[in-house]
Amino acid sequence: MNVNMYVMTHKEFKCPNIEGYIPLQVGAYNKKDLGYQKDSTGENISIKNPNYCELTGKYWIWKNDKISDIIGISHYRRFFTNYKISRKEKGFINREQIKSILQEYDIILPKKEIYKETAYEQYCLESGFKKDLDKIRNIISVMYPDYIDSFDRIMKNNKMYQFNMMITDKKNYASYCEWLFNILFELEKDINLDDGYNDYQKRIYGFISERLLNVWVEKNNLKVKQMRVINLNMNWKEIIRLNLRRIKNEYIFNKNKDKRR
Repeated sequence: MNVNMYVMTHKEFKCPNIEGYIPLQVGAYNKKDLGYQKDSTGENISIKNPNYCELTGKYWIWKNDKISDIIGISHYRRFFTNYKISRKEKGFINREQIKSILQEYDIILPKKEIYKETAYEQYCLESGFKKDLDKIRNIISVMYPDYIDSFDRIMKNNKMYQFNMMITDKKNYASYCEWLFNILFELEKDINLDDGYNDYQKRIYGFISERLLNVWVEKNNLKVKQMRVINLNMNWKEIIRLNLRRIKNEYIFNKNKDKRR
């Protein structure tokens, strides 16, 4: 069984020296060749990277990977790890651990983040516009009506898998990609990014896809193994501060949940 962890990057970095970790240059169209596999070969949407972010790499893998039985998605700065705080490479998930976990689970995802706001509110506050989430809902109601209840539940929740990171078998991966890109390509027909979007908000499809992964996982009732993610760009103080914030948010979430009972 061939397990590969694709590491999305747009710049040179030190790829983990772990069997199966493959750097993939995303947004490679008309960019300097970094010496990695590029998402601008074969069937691709590399040119869309400014708006699709790491999804151009996901699309390339979906359409061009012929070697993997299990596909993982990581980032040049974010990796699945067995450690709580340490950034040491020996803690990063490896092929044998992946195969063992996926004997019991359907998919490996980052631990859920807990927010003060709902997924709907958080998107509108930080990432984009309400109108685009409403458009997505309309598209799903037409193209995949059986997903609409899951969409509504996810949007009303304040816990979410983030970072567009995942590890699953090729069948699940292909199913997810077909569903996701059908929706996003339909949305793209109705979006004018020159109409009031700043450079951050123009990453719309990457941001929306984070929410949609949660919808797809819930609707398909996948058994999820949650795993810690380490950000190599963060220093020790930032890591500790982030973990303390997560503990606080989880405490508040559980306290409010008890009140609602």
